[in-house]
Amino acid sequence: MKLDALARQRMRTQRLWGGRFDTPRDVVRWLGALQAQEFALAKWSIAQRTRGATMADVAEALATGVIVRTHVLRPTWHFALGEDIRWLLKVTAPRVHA
Repeated sequence: MKLDALARQRMRTQRLWGGRFDTPRDVVRWLGALQAQEFALAKWSIAQRTRGATMADVAEALATGVIVRTHVLRPTWHFALGEDIRWLLKVTAPRVHA
């Protein structure tokens, strides 16, 4: 696969091109977890993958616990779904604690 084709495929898979999601929750569900070290940029990254979600929509998802910001994968911040935190912590804890 040529580099250009690979780059195009990655942009589509990351949902930066083509189909968008309906809600911030759908974005995080698709990605599994999303690096959120830079909080404002990470929120924007969620919004840009939706069909018109605003920063207020992302803020609401965070405020209500639909999306949480945590150190689930390593000692950097990530967004994950609140409903997924328990199993994510269970499978990543040994690596994070090491």
